[in-house]
Amino acid sequence: MKLKAAMRHFLRQPWLFTAMVGLCGGIAMLALYVVQPVALQRLDLRIYDALLPLRRLSQPSAVPVVIDIDEESLARYGQWPWPRYLVADLVDRLASKGVASIGLDIMFAEPDRTSPARMREGLYRDRGISLEIAGLPAFLADFDTLFATSVRAAPVVLGAFARYSGEQYHGPTPQPPAMIARGGKDAPPYDSFLPFAPGAVLPLPQFFEDAPVGFVNVSPDADGLVRQIPLLIRFGDAVYPSLALQALMRALGTDALRLYTGPDGLFSVAAGDFKIPVSREGYMLVPFQGGRRTYRYISAAKVLDGTATQADLEGCIAFVGTSAPGLADIRATPFDRVMPGVEVHAAAIDAMVNGNFVQSPSWAPGAQALIIAFMTCAATLAFGFAGPRVYVPSSIGLMGATVLASRQLFMSGLFLSPLYGLLTSLLCGGLLLSVRFWHEEKQKIVLRRAFSRYVSPEVVRQISKRQGDLLAGENRELSILFTDIRGFTSLSESLSPQDVVQLLNRYFTPMTAIVRSRSGTLDKFIGDALMAFWNAPLDVPGHPALAVDAALCMQEQLETLNSEIEASFGIRLAMGAGIHTGQAYVGNMGSDDLINYTLIGDNVNLASRLEGLCKRYGVPVVVSEHTMQGCGDAFSFVHLDVLRVKGKTRPVSIYWPMRPGTDEIFQQAMPQWSLARSQYEQGDFAAAAASFAALAAAYPAVRLFGLYHERSLTLVQTPPADWEGIWTMEGK
Repeated sequence: MKLKAAMRHFLRQPWLFTAMVGLCGGIAMLALYVVQPVALQRLDLRIYDALLPLRRLSQPSAVPVVIDIDEESLARYGQWPWPRYLVADLVDRLASKGVASIGLDIMFAEPDRTSPARMREGLYRDRGISLEIAGLPAFLADFDTLFATSVRAAPVVLGAFARYSGEQYHGPTPQPPAMIARGGKDAPPYDSFLPFAPGAVLPLPQFFEDAPVGFVNVSPDADGLVRQIPLLIRFGDAVYPSLALQALMRALGTDALRLYTGPDGLFSVAAGDFKIPVSREGYMLVPFQGGRRTYRYISAAKVLDGTATQADLEGCIAFVGTSAPGLADIRATPFDRVMPGVEVHAAAIDAMVNGNFVQSPSWAPGAQALIIAFMTCAATLAFGFAGPRVYVPSSIGLMGATVLASRQLFMSGLFLSPLYGLLTSLLCGGLLLSVRFWHEEKQKIVLRRAFSRYVSPEVVRQISKRQGDLLAGENRELSILFTDIRGFTSLSESLSPQDVVQLLNRYFTPMTAIVRSRSGTLDKFIGDALMAFWNAPLDVPGHPALAVDAALCMQEQLETLNSEIEASFGIRLAMGAGIHTGQAYVGNMGSDDLINYTLIGDNVNLASRLEGLCKRYGVPVVVSEHTMQGCGDAFSFVHLDVLRVKGKTRPVSIYWPMRPGTDEIFQQAMPQWSLARSQYEQGDFAAAAASFAALAAAYPAVRLFGLYHERSLTLVQTPPADWEGIWTMEGK
């Protein structure tokens, strides 16, 4: 029970509920950032790709060059794989042209079966044929030995491929470079963070005895695109660099790497004077400069035939690979879905020598958490507490600032994704707007219920279907009704305050229902008085007749109600009603915090004054001439008087409406009344006084006759000079 009460209290605190909704949105987004769903990972990568052109250089580096075993080379020198002597020639010619290093993006994991020695062994084993080649130089007997000699003499880096699954490798391993770790006392061993490969495809041992090895592995992301490469891989008991990094080391003439570490792992790798930022696991983001052939390509055929000049190659880092269809090591990158894999290494070298790096900083998780927290607070304030005019500019401002900040960081070489900041704004904003919409809908329901107490449910439904602000101020022709309980103040003196409230509630309930059932709008209760109007907020055809019908029904209902009231409270009620039809200003009025749908105008005051005349004339309902004319033949009307009421210069004709055949006494007296009224209007006050006296004597219960008798006697004593049949009211 206490929990339910606490929840009710919580829900009744809009600001607290709103803040909690925003907080829940922020926590949900923080959880998504920790979990990193694949869909969000891919979206994050797309954002990286969109920012990548910002790191494009005006001119890519001339250091990397791709020696391409292309279609031309295959057409001239035969299908792949080539005899190793041809590859040895290629290496020798590159070395003679002064290349700084040669990275072979080719696996030499098996002996060359085209070597004469291998062919002799195979023929003897399979056919029993002993092959001898006359005049064959000794150095051409084994192409692998020839290739090993070329590798030993040239600045070659052999390619290897790391296997992250499968059986562990147990054969001989290449000599790793020296690793010099530099980090704080609390920094864990750097190799504990590096990717571990239990197996590998390695060159033949006779090749890597005199040449370093570099892994050609790349690391496709969740969407299959290559954006990074592992610079260091743990294999066996040692750590080996990538092909690109090893090629840079060979070009610099160094066989040692400096590794900078921290509590979270690696943060940079240095070769000579080149310092490369990496992730904690040793991965380097490759800021590709474009699609395939962004860097220089030289056909292997041109190198072999001497067409490629020393100017084309001197000082370059050459990567030997293939782009020929069927042989190509194809990789998908942000700029090109069919980029030759060898060019990935060229792009990595380009970034290393130009210092054009992009890194995801180690502090990115903490920064993302702060961004999510800030966006949660900002979105909560903007969408939870501000007005609708703030929604669009705040959304544009928050999301624009996030994107702009991420863009500026990327231009400085730091990738801090704006994704989670944007999603936080959208999620929190969406949740908060949904909550506000829910609250507003709830308020609308409450308002509809409240307004339905003033008008009929059908009118409420029509209002809800209409477009626009129906409750805005406007001038309309209205039929305005005022009712009042006669002598209620003196009647209520004998009742307790609680009884007075109960009495009024019992009285107003059926009266309000009558107004609503006749398409009227209840304006307000003023003590024991009731104010209602017709023809707003919706058009109500025949509204004068509906207003009069409502007043007469209220009188009829009071007769029935009085029996209950007398039984409960010991009193009987009498009511007067005044109705006037005319122009008035109607709409929402009040302060910024409190409004009321009501009407103002001189005609409102006139309707109130007509209600006050009921007691004076002794009739239950008094209507104006405009109301009477609007009713047509729906009712019978007794012309009561022509008055000049206080505060108005123009006279007002007033009438007593009744249903045909309902007042038998007055129907009997109608001929005499018509005669007396004619005498009165013509200024024959003495004859009128006599006629009214006869009516008052015959019908003492009708106050109207006594009123006119007294007035006629007054006019006999002080006859007006210019009588027009208009009586001037001195009071209300």
